[in-house]
Amino acid sequence: MRVELSEDRDRLAKRLQRITGENAMLCYQCKKCTLGCPSAYAMKLKPHELMRALQLGLEDQVLWSGTMWICLSCETCNTRCPQDINILKLIDGLRAYYLRRDYYNPVKELPMMHRLFLKLARRFGRIYELGLVLILNLKMVNPFKDIDMAMPMFLRGRLRLFPHRSEGARELRQVISRLRAMEEET
Repeated sequence: MRVELSEDRDRLAKRLQRITGENAMLCYQCKKCTLGCPSAYAMKLKPHELMRALQLGLEDQVLWSGTMWICLSCETCNTRCPQDINILKLIDGLRAYYLRRDYYNPVKELPMMHRLFLKLARRFGRIYELGLVLILNLKMVNPFKDIDMAMPMFLRGRLRLFPHRSEGARELRQVISRLRAMEEET
């Protein structure tokens, strides 16, 4: 594959640095992030390749890879990085950047799930799994998609019929409000 580099190739990395405070240009491709990533097998751009694409300003490849939506946010990449780059913060910055601009996503369900996950967590202080699955399936016009898994999970106590409100729900909403205010300032 031939890559054309423009004069302002580090524009994407600088934009993300303004959003997140993390410098993608510090990555020297040791691949420790990818070697520890539990979802790397499903990514078109592995974490180290994503970092390189950010450094080179390959915005189309970053966008079309869908890597930011496949990331599990487990922070394994952060703990393994010898440069102490918070890769997850960069991925979250990419998610926020592309969600605001409503860009095309090759994995269309994941941004919807991401928004819904955050909405439910904000409301209850924790995730409400049954609500997440039901609403997501209804929005995708496939309400019975996961019905075969529901009963065994319900019988094992993995799914609750009604949401459980966490004691820290109010504090979580306050933190989210402060984060949004900080995002709007930048």
